[in-house]
Amino acid sequence: MKADKLIIGGTVVSKDSTYKANIGITDGKISHILAPDVKIDADEVVDVAGKYVIPGGIDAHVHFEDPGHTEREDFTHGTAACAVGGITTCILMPIHDPIILNLDTLKTSMDCYVNRGYVDYAIHGGLDASSLKDTRDLWEKSGIATVKVFMCQSSPNMGFVDDATLYEGLKLIADMNAIMTVHAENDSIIKLFEKKAHDAGRTDAMSYNESRPAFGEVEAVRRCIYFAKITGATVVFPHISTADALIEIHKAKEEGIKVYAESCGQYFNFVADDMKKYGPFLKFAPVMHEEDNKERMWDLLAKGYVDTIGSDHSPYLKEDKEKAIDDIWKSPNGIPGIEVELAWLLDAVNSGKLTLENVVRMTSYNQSQIYHLPGKGQIQVGYDADIVVVDMNLEKEFSEKDIKAKNKWSPYIGRKFKGWPVMTFVRGTLVAKDGNLMINEGHSKYISRAK
Repeated sequence: MKADKLIIGGTVVSKDSTYKANIGITDGKISHILAPDVKIDADEVVDVAGKYVIPGGIDAHVHFEDPGHTEREDFTHGTAACAVGGITTCILMPIHDPIILNLDTLKTSMDCYVNRGYVDYAIHGGLDASSLKDTRDLWEKSGIATVKVFMCQSSPNMGFVDDATLYEGLKLIADMNAIMTVHAENDSIIKLFEKKAHDAGRTDAMSYNESRPAFGEVEAVRRCIYFAKITGATVVFPHISTADALIEIHKAKEEGIKVYAESCGQYFNFVADDMKKYGPFLKFAPVMHEEDNKERMWDLLAKGYVDTIGSDHSPYLKEDKEKAIDDIWKSPNGIPGIEVELAWLLDAVNSGKLTLENVVRMTSYNQSQIYHLPGKGQIQVGYDADIVVVDMNLEKEFSEKDIKAKNKWSPYIGRKFKGWPVMTFVRGTLVAKDGNLMINEGHSKYISRAK
């Protein structure tokens, strides 16, 4: 027996167990899982004694604005951020220019990404009122992960669907055995509260936060769950910001409705009052809520109510944010988040809020199952050798020098986390180590969903 690479001395973590093992890698795949006292010949031996070995993270919610507004983020910088953050596969949202609404616009994006990235990637398609007629071809003749819709006006690039289009879209999704990703907020409620703020002449940061009340998310989630129930469709709810919505999704799942909840780091690390300090640099949608909601979110996270964690990485130029310091309505929606996606979760393990098994389940295993990503999400023989080594004793403050994304700002700058990814392997290749890129761009590979 011989391997190309042998990772020794580490503690392997799966979705439900932790054990000592040595891992052999051959031709980019995991070829051996060996007892800790067993070694085989290998061209390279990597000693990770004292550290944990987890499946590479899968971030199913990134916005790279490529092609299109690449001054905000591009594919190369975005996948570099993934690499140093322990994300070995990302799934790109379709909301760039052109929006991915049909096979032609999908091809434009796919052609754009060839030989430009550091980690593997999949792609979401989109659906709005203009493209329902194209959705069957888009799903059946491609390998897209899901079809994304908005229930409210949220993206400047893509329209939202009314209830009729949502219902018809979900019927189609069910018929194709597909998956719909649904941004769930009540558009009429948002417009009502925005008008109240504008009529009062408010331009302060909190006026934006108050324009998207928690009940607007909860109501939209309930409505979409009911449509999913009567159509039989499978739905993923991204960036859930409220404990009440998580509870609704969990109840529906217990009833056999095929729904899943994603949440993001911003809802566990910030609260509404932080808008007073960060202003436009914390402007995104859905918004953060009060401290009580955050604490309930943490409780539900530990109980398994959150299926997946995403970053909703969507940075803008710093000057785009700065121009809104005195008028929050001038700011675009979006913040970065990839580089700290694992760090804040590992910090929560160190503080006793989560287990490493929880983290693996929410950052790799569940994504691979929900989005049908072949060879991803597990440390098993035959799977891609997407492996992240984490140092649970490493404590450091996140700073601008840690940012590999294109724009060098983040609301997480200055925050300390204990527990960091220190090595990232993508299909057996070491792409990042200790926050530094170890290879040139071009290693990334497109991952089509299993059919």
